[in-house]
Amino acid sequence: MKKILIGTMVIGGFFTLSHAAEKYDTRAFRIVTKLCTSCHGTPFYMAKQLDSDDWAYFFDNEKKMMKIHKNKPKGMASLKNKLFQNHKKRLKKFFVKNSKDSGAVHGCDANFCGTHH
Repeated sequence: MKKILIGTMVIGGFFTLSHAAEKYDTRAFRIVTKLCTSCHGTPFYMAKQLDSDDWAYFFDNEKKMMKIHKNKPKGMASLKNKLFQNHKKRLKKFFVKNSKDSGAVHGCDANFCGTHH
């Protein structure tokens, strides 16, 4: 009986932790933190600045995004960075999922509070 109870608790704990890990893409969060935080602020704050359609538009129209950042050397360097180029789809998904019209409200989860430089 004790083994069944412990087994149930372990399985339940596993599913709870895996669900918590799915709240947002931590890899995309770290990429945005590394490349964009110095100019745009924290990733969730940045994501809330536009709605999902706008994020999709900018990620689908690279020329428009480049035009916005053309007078900002740090921004251009970030957009041309291999990390950004290799993870564009992941970043687009992160921004769309956390945009101002998404209904997602993230606070501090004890791992990613504030801006990291």
